[in-house]
Amino acid sequence: LGAILIAGDTAYEYYNFSQKTADSYAAAINRAASLLAGKATVYDMIVPTSMDITLPASVRQNVNSSDQRKAMDYMYGSMSDSVKKVDVYDNLRNHRDEYIFFKTDHHWTALGAYYAYEDYCEAKGITPADLDTEFKKVEYPGFLGSFYSESGKKPALAGGDTVVAYVPNDTNSIAITQNDGSLLNWMVVSDVSTWNSSSKYSCFIGGDNPWSVIDNPNVNDGTACIVVKESFGNAFVPFLVPNYD
Repeated sequence: LGAILIAGDTAYEYYNFSQKTADSYAAAINRAASLLAGKATVYDMIVPTSMDITLPASVRQNVNSSDQRKAMDYMYGSMSDSVKKVDVYDNLRNHRDEYIFFKTDHHWTALGAYYAYEDYCEAKGITPADLDTEFKKVEYPGFLGSFYSESGKKPALAGGDTVVAYVPNDTNSIAITQNDGSLLNWMVVSDVSTWNSSSKYSCFIGGDNPWSVIDNPNVNDGTACIVVKESFGNAFVPFLVPNYD
């Protein structure tokens, strides 16, 4: 658990399936959908790690890591019909030759998150916001992520990553309620060009916080979306901005 595989200049995290954890997760999603019936639609997105998406098949076949496709199928199969499943696996696999996961960090890149956003929009029946016209692309090189530090700063990973982000045209403002209850007016995508090399993924929505709100001044139809997430969701959230009030 927690072991890292380094292949060339890229690191990958082993995945170990736990049926007990999977059952607990599916039960929580089913309960949420039941409690919110008639009030909100629950969408569920399970994000695979790079181990089963971008690691070359010639290497993956010799690695003892649980099959994430089977794990996702099991969890989705355990969820009720009222849960809208957003299966991102195939779309990510179709783009596996692109820069959709970092080399030195466990997260996906914003491009990987955008492909997942496409799958969300398909499940919801809406058109995805256009990456080229509805966002401004920014780049922050010199990112050395969690794999770099956890591997003992292996020289193979020293080349680092570039964090590419997409700033929504509608607004770049987010109101964050911090752990101590104080309010922080922040950015959906922050300029992290001068931040230290390990912190650049925090350009997305100010990192992980208890409660954050984005108001789109250009949409006034009362629509709302609540994202319950871990840190993979940080790179995903900016793409939702054009779709909601």
